[in-house]
Amino acid sequence: MFIESWVPFVFSPQHRLLHLSFLFFVVPYLYSYLHEQHQLRSFSVERAMSLAWDRAIAKPGIPFRRAVVGFNCNVDVIVSGIQIIENLNTTCEKGTDHESLETLSDLHETFIHFFQRGAPAERYMASESTFETVVRQAEAVVPRAQYHIGGNAALMAERIASGFPSTEVYLVGPIGPRSQALLNPSVRRTNSTRIIKDELHVIMEYKQGETLGDWIAPSSSRFITSHDHFSGSTVVMEMFFKAIAQFKPDLIILSGIHTLEFHNKEMRLEKLRMIRRNLLQISSKMPIHFELGSLADATFMFDILHRIIPHVDSLGINEQELAFLSHVAGGPHMEEYPVQAGTVHAHKVVEMLDWLLKTFGRDRSNPNSKNFGYRLQRIHFQCLTYQMVVSSGNDWSNLAAGLAASSRLAGRMACNLGHQARLETDMLEVRTAPSFILDKKLGKMYNFHAHNPIASWMRDQTLFIFTPVLVCKFPMKTVGVDDAISTTGLLYSQFYRFDSNMKWNVQICSDTTFKQERRPSSICFLMRRASVPLVSICRWVRRRAQAPPPADHSPGILDEGATFSDVHSVILDPTSKLPYPEKILKEHVEKTSKELLKERNKARYGKKKMSNVINFDHIPLEDQIVCLFPGQGAQYVGMGSKLTDCPEAKAIFDRSAEILGYDILKLCVEGPKTKLDQTLYCQPAVFVSSVAALEKYKASDETIADRITDVAGFSVGEFAALVAGGILSFDDALRIVDARAKAMHECNQLIKSGMMTIRVNASSRLEQAMEDAKVESREKGEMEVCEIANYLFCGVRVIGASETCMRYLEENQKRYNFTVVKRLEVSGAFHTVQMHDAVPKVREAIAGVELNPSRCNVYSNFTGHVYPAKNSEIRSVIAKQVTNPVKWEQIQQLLYRKHRDYVFPTFVEIGAGRQLGAMLMQTSKKAFKNCQHFSC
Repeated sequence: MFIESWVPFVFSPQHRLLHLSFLFFVVPYLYSYLHEQHQLRSFSVERAMSLAWDRAIAKPGIPFRRAVVGFNCNVDVIVSGIQIIENLNTTCEKGTDHESLETLSDLHETFIHFFQRGAPAERYMASESTFETVVRQAEAVVPRAQYHIGGNAALMAERIASGFPSTEVYLVGPIGPRSQALLNPSVRRTNSTRIIKDELHVIMEYKQGETLGDWIAPSSSRFITSHDHFSGSTVVMEMFFKAIAQFKPDLIILSGIHTLEFHNKEMRLEKLRMIRRNLLQISSKMPIHFELGSLADATFMFDILHRIIPHVDSLGINEQELAFLSHVAGGPHMEEYPVQAGTVHAHKVVEMLDWLLKTFGRDRSNPNSKNFGYRLQRIHFQCLTYQMVVSSGNDWSNLAAGLAASSRLAGRMACNLGHQARLETDMLEVRTAPSFILDKKLGKMYNFHAHNPIASWMRDQTLFIFTPVLVCKFPMKTVGVDDAISTTGLLYSQFYRFDSNMKWNVQICSDTTFKQERRPSSICFLMRRASVPLVSICRWVRRRAQAPPPADHSPGILDEGATFSDVHSVILDPTSKLPYPEKILKEHVEKTSKELLKERNKARYGKKKMSNVINFDHIPLEDQIVCLFPGQGAQYVGMGSKLTDCPEAKAIFDRSAEILGYDILKLCVEGPKTKLDQTLYCQPAVFVSSVAALEKYKASDETIADRITDVAGFSVGEFAALVAGGILSFDDALRIVDARAKAMHECNQLIKSGMMTIRVNASSRLEQAMEDAKVESREKGEMEVCEIANYLFCGVRVIGASETCMRYLEENQKRYNFTVVKRLEVSGAFHTVQMHDAVPKVREAIAGVELNPSRCNVYSNFTGHVYPAKNSEIRSVIAKQVTNPVKWEQIQQLLYRKHRDYVFPTFVEIGAGRQLGAMLMQTSKKAFKNCQHFSC
C-alpha cells in the first residue's frame, strides 16, 4: 500500500497541465496531418503524379559538364501527314512496310502500314527526284509547313543547351545555313562539317483518331522520310571521334547510325567496323550513350546489335526498336514485332530488356566470358504510356530521378506546356490499368497510386525502375520528344566507374558548378586516379572562389558562319523556337517587309479546297445534338409501337403504306419475324421507323430541330440521315430504299453468303487471310466474295463473304492471329462485290430525284466524311455505298473530335436497337456519357 501510494497515476487531476500540453501538441498535429491528406485527395491524378515526380527528382552529385554529340543533323519540315498523302494523288489498297522507298506509291503504302498501328517510323527515300517531289508538296501545303532543327544528335544537343546550361555541349554533324540559324547559340559546333545546303527530313505528323481512307490512327505519331547525303559520311564520323579527343568530354552521345541503313552492305559494314574500332579506344571512364533510330533492315539491325550496342555504356530505345532487336536476334517475345504504339505489355518489355542486358551487357564476374569486355549497363526504354530504366552494376546512379524527370517532360513537351503545371489536368491524362503484372518471373504486380507512381525491384543483379507517364491528349508535335526524353533522363543520371587498381584520393571542388551563388566552403568529394596533395587542392579552391566570374564566351549571332540571310529564311518560314532575339533582326526584317507580306498573303489568300462542312459555332457545344440512325440488323418485332401516340410519326407510317403498298406499321409491330428479317422488308421498316422516331423526338421539344448539327446513319440508316439533313424528302428517300432493298435481295440469291464480326490486333494478317479464303473459294468454282463490309470501331471489323470463305476464316483464325466474334443474322454479304448488280438500279432510282441543300452536316458511309456539295457527287456517293464498306469507325472519330476540353454535344441514337451507342462507348467512354437513346 505504501509503494502504490507513491506511484503517479497518469490520469490523476494532479497532472492536468500535462494533459493540456498533450492536447496542445496532438490537436495541431492532427489538424496538419488531416489538412495535408485532404489536400492530397483534392489533387487530380495528373497533378498528384507530377508532384510525386517533383519529389523524386534530385540533381546528380557529379553532373556531366562537357558532352560531345554526333553525328546527324538536319532541318525537319513538319507537315500534316494526311494532307500530304492526299495531295500526292496516289492509291493504296493495303499497308506494306518497304525497307526503302522508290516511288510515291511506296511512300503511301509504308505510311499506311505504320499509320494504322500508330507507331513512329523512319524510311529512306532512295530516289532523289521523288524526294524532291515530296518536299515541294510539303512546302506547298496549307497551313504551311513548320521548320525545326532535326536529327537525333542536333535535337539532343539542343535539349542539353536549353535545359542544362551548366553542361557545355559540342555538336558534330552536317550543319547547313538554316540549321545553323535554328541551333541554340550556346551549342558549340565545328566548321569542318559545314555544308552548303541543309539536309531535309519530311516529318509527316498525324493525330489520334485522324482518318486516311479506310484507316484510323490509334494514337498520335509521325512518319519520317529523308534522302541524306552527309549524315552517314565518313568525314563526319571521323570528325566526331576527333572532337572527342580534342574536347575531352565526360559524356559522349552517339546517334545517327540508322542513317547508314541504305548504303550498300559492304560500305555499311566497313563504317560499322570503323565506329567499333573508335569506341574500343575510348576510356572506360568516359560514358557512351547510344540513341538507336528506326530501322527496317533486319541484317543491319543484327550488325548494330552485335558490333555497337555491347561497346556503349547506355542505350536509349523505344518499343518498336526493342521488339525488332528481339525479333532479329531470337530473343523473348520476338513475335511482338511489328507493334502498335504503347501496346507492348510491361511484363514482356521486362523480359526483353533483361535478355538484352544479360546477353549484350557488362559482366565482370567471369573473366572468361565474352561479356567481360562489354560496357552496356543502362537501358532507358520509353513508349507512349510508360517508361522504364534498367541497370546492372554500380556505375550508374540517380536513375529514379532521371526517370522521373524524363517522364514529367514527356507529356509537357508533346503538348508544348513548358512548366505550366496548372494546365496538366486539362491537357494530360494517364493511360494505365489500376493493377497489372510487371514481372512474371518474380510475380511482381504494379498497383497504380497517383501519389507514388514509381515502382522498382531487383531481378537477379539487375535493377528495374518503372513509371507510367502522362499522355498528351492533343499533341502539338511528336517529333523530337523521344530524343528530349532520353537526354533528360541521361543528364539527371550519374556515372562513375570504379577500377580495381584505383587509388582512393580526394579532390575538393567549389560548389560554383552546381549553383549560381559562390560558396567556397561547400565541397564535393570525387575519386580520381591522380594523386594530388590536399594542401594544393585547398589553395586551388581558394583561388577559384576569389577569382572573378569567367567571361561569357558563348558564340554570337553571327559567329561560325551564321548570317542575317540564314536567320531571315527562318523568319519567313514559321518555327516554334528561334534562339535569336527578334529585336536584333528588326532592321533586316524591315528591309524585306515586302517579301514577308507577299509570303503571308500567299498563305492567307491562296487557293483553298472547298468544303461542305457547316459551322455551328453560334450554338453552344453542350446544346448541339448529333443524331445517329441504325441500320439493318437492329429490327425487332414490336418496333414502332411507341410512336403511334404521335400524330407526326403516325403520318409517316400512313404515307409509307401508300408508297409501298402494304401496312409497314403492322409488319413492324406484329411481324412475323421471318418476314421482317427479309432484306426486302427489313430495310424499309428500319428506315421508316427511324424517321417516325425522329418526328416524335422533334415534337417533344420545339428547340430540337434548330439544335441538330450533325446526322449519320449506319448503312440503310444513312437515308434517314439524308432526310433529317434535308437533302432528300421522305417520299423520295423511301422510294430509293425500296428499290435498293429489292435490288440487294436479288443479289443475295446469287450465292449463299453472310457476314461475321472479327476482332483484329497489330499482328493480325486479315488481308492475307481474306486472299487465301478467295483462293479456296475459287478452287471450288464459287464466286469470290470475301471483303471488309463494315468498320465498326477500333480493332473490330465486319466481313462479308461466301459460306466457303466464312468457314475458312473460322477454321484458320489462330493461324492469321484474329478472332471471329460471331456470325450476323443477315441473308447476304452486303457492302461487298456481291451487291455489284444492285448499283445500276440504285443509281436509276436516284437519277430523277430532287436534291436540296443540307440543313446540317450529313456524313457519308462511303467516304467517312461530310457529304459533298455537288449534286452529281451526292448521287455517286449514294450509289457507291452499296458495294463499299461502311466507314462507321471513321465517322465516329470525326464526331468524337467535336468536343472542346471534353465538353461534348448530345449524341442521340434514334430508332431500333442500341448498337450505335455501344460502338460509341468503345470509341470514347467520355463521349458516351452524353449519349441518349430515343426508342421506337
